[in-house]
Amino acid sequence: MAAILEREKLKEMVSHSGTPAYVYNLGQLKRRIAELRSIFDFPGSRLLFATMANDNPQILAAIAGEGVGACVNSVPHLELAMKAGFPTSRTQFTSTGITHEDMRLLDALGIQVNLDSPAQIVQWCSFAQVKRVGARVNAASLLAGDPSKGDRIGMSIEDVGSAIAEADAQGGAVIGLHVYAGTNFQRADAMLPTLRAFFKLAESVPGLEYVNIGGGVGIDYSHTFDNFDLHLFGSEVSSMALKLCDRLGRAVDLYFEPGRGLVGASGRFVTKVTDIKLLHGITYVAVDGSVAIFPRPFHNPDTPHHVRRLGSSDTSVATRAVTIVGRTTFSKDILARCNLPTDIKIGDLLEFYDAGAYCQSMSSRFLGQESPCYLMVED
Repeated sequence: MAAILEREKLKEMVSHSGTPAYVYNLGQLKRRIAELRSIFDFPGSRLLFATMANDNPQILAAIAGEGVGACVNSVPHLELAMKAGFPTSRTQFTSTGITHEDMRLLDALGIQVNLDSPAQIVQWCSFAQVKRVGARVNAASLLAGDPSKGDRIGMSIEDVGSAIAEADAQGGAVIGLHVYAGTNFQRADAMLPTLRAFFKLAESVPGLEYVNIGGGVGIDYSHTFDNFDLHLFGSEVSSMALKLCDRLGRAVDLYFEPGRGLVGASGRFVTKVTDIKLLHGITYVAVDGSVAIFPRPFHNPDTPHHVRRLGSSDTSVATRAVTIVGRTTFSKDILARCNLPTDIKIGDLLEFYDAGAYCQSMSSRFLGQESPCYLMVED
């Protein structure tokens, strides 16, 4: 964003809007969507966006306007997605433990669902007008190893077979498979073994119409420029999809939901320095933000955001190690441990990169902080 949107201009905008603030670059977001679409050499590929990553209405509207579909996991997010312009034909509801009431609503709306267990599929087929469902596959069950190291999402390979049989017994059909491969992968080849096993399993689903691969494309939060190889990933997945169609003897749609990789880099969090102090040999820089409204550093301290002072390049000035903290009394209100210029002062603005995913959408009432403002720019 900084290479396109001049720093002084951004500084002026934030100064007028106030801080803390989220700044989203819609032009960068649209270019990322085009890039993700370009990686597949497969005619039946469809791009989805996970609304849980960022539920800002203007972000959702911008993504829907590019023809991307929605992956939602709650009724409130479904309502937001529909209001933002995502048609039901481009929306899939993929969650766990869906209530009977929500199932009835989804059935009435004609939303394609991916269900988490055979019991959920039996429940759906017992009343639904449209008994065509997707089954979620547990990623760890696809690979040999210790299943206790896997996550709780989806069903085992054996249960997929049971779900198909039980749906058929009630006049229904499992027509899709979904897998959540994992989150924030830094390397494409780390995802591919799971996906190869997933596509192999898909060959055994007699009525298969689509496969949905969710999550995975990571962000280089440290800015070491060791980026996820999208073209390797796209080439390998396209080959798997084409082979699947050949084995089944018919076309199958490929849905791809890339997780934070779609929207993460298009957002920044900007906050103002309110205090600087030295305590026990540590320089603390307090800001007017907090982990209540910028929660990723609290939940994921192992992948810290790149931070710099807004308004100057800071490439040739002396720096010192600091700890950036929120303006609250919560002892874990720590936004970053990084290096900042030695001449940092109260009133300076700091920008945290890659704040477009799992940041604003995870904010809470905790610590009694006011909601941040947000700005939309488009270069």
